[in-house]
Amino acid sequence: MMIATKYSIKEIKDMVRSLVEKYSADGAVIFGSYARGDATEDSDIDVMIIGGQYFDPTDVFCIADELYDISGKQVDVYEEREIDRNSEFFRNILKDGVKV
Repeated sequence: MMIATKYSIKEIKDMVRSLVEKYSADGAVIFGSYARGDATEDSDIDVMIIGGQYFDPTDVFCIADELYDISGKQVDVYEEREIDRNSEFFRNILKDGVKV
């Protein structure tokens, strides 16, 4: 069940940080409306995982599921290596993103 709650960027960072540590990722970047500061109660949570050497890319699905369970929000989680670095999407993540 999705919850109509607006979290602070600090709360989102704390949620994501715990999952980054649990799944041995090198880090993450929160992007989209939460990173820009214009999130509403209905906003989803957008995250790019920076995998690193010890990260299993299939854990992106686990992170997405757990972030949904923790937050009650729709989540979109991507692994950095799956995003085209020449895309506008990637440039927007770099421009607006908040590193965790």
